[in-house]
Amino acid sequence: MSTGPILSVEHLSVSFPMGRERLVVVNDVSFDVRPGELVGLVGESGSGKSVTALAIMGLLPETAHVIGRIDFQGEDLLTLPRRRMRGLRGRRLGMIFQEPMTSLNPIFTVGDQICEAIRAHEAISRKEALDRAVLLLEKVGIPSPRSRLFDYPHQLSGGMRQRVMIAIALCLSPKLLIADEPTTALDVTIQAQLLDMLQALREEFGTAILLITHNMGVMAEVADRAVVMYASRVVEQAAIEDLFDRPQHPYTEGLLGSTPEMGSGARRLRTIPGGIPNLADLPEGCLFAPRCPKVTEACHEAHPPLLAVGPAQHAACIHAPDLELAAAR
Repeated sequence: MSTGPILSVEHLSVSFPMGRERLVVVNDVSFDVRPGELVGLVGESGSGKSVTALAIMGLLPETAHVIGRIDFQGEDLLTLPRRRMRGLRGRRLGMIFQEPMTSLNPIFTVGDQICEAIRAHEAISRKEALDRAVLLLEKVGIPSPRSRLFDYPHQLSGGMRQRVMIAIALCLSPKLLIADEPTTALDVTIQAQLLDMLQALREEFGTAILLITHNMGVMAEVADRAVVMYASRVVEQAAIEDLFDRPQHPYTEGLLGSTPEMGSGARRLRTIPGGIPNLADLPEGCLFAPRCPKVTEACHEAHPPLLAVGPAQHAACIHAPDLELAAAR
């Protein structure tokens, strides 16, 4: 298997019109996803995670101004004509959207929606598409899959709707699957089942997965690497073990401190004071400075770049614990 990235996002920025100005909601974001790898894109709501995913899929509105490069298997997705992008979506790029109740069409049956996704890319009969839909529903753990083909979305539970979304996303075995908050609003038992399913599917099909979440516990469960976003920027990237063992950015530390732990040694949860700044009125210097417990005068002077603090770890903080050690190597 190739060790090169299947997806390379390079210096991606996205802005939208706001009066006479433009509001930047994704700012100079770069990361890679390798074949068969599960990369977590993590951060609070408003960090720019979902907009990054929609930019990759080519699903942003025409008012969006997108610059940078999104290299997918040797093609820059930002320069492809619409017809070519439509050919990639579904066949080689799949996406599980955040809210299945609003993403699934309420006036069509589950079977109709899966068949539409299949027949948009393959010249097969409706019967053949329905037979494949049954196999897909069975694969994602839906009981009595043939009878479920004739159900409407409102007849299914939240977990079942999410499984249908996964079935649609996987119907053509894409090389890259983007999962946008797939466990949101689901109870912990269903969450665990869905995460196990994603793991099993990537092992079976070799699919690379970009998992968007705000839940560090989910990251610890399934991710190989993590990309931490804050207020439109990437503030840390690392292998998941390094991120949990040696977080280098105070925001990452805050996210980890607010993650519940099980067992007798469980500590009291910590909170990150304040909230993500208004993107139309960003503070000077480091964007996390107003909430940071380690803030100094130097933090207000300039945006810290993403610097190497280890062999495969980068952080955008002048106070990163391993920064001096990395510089001395």
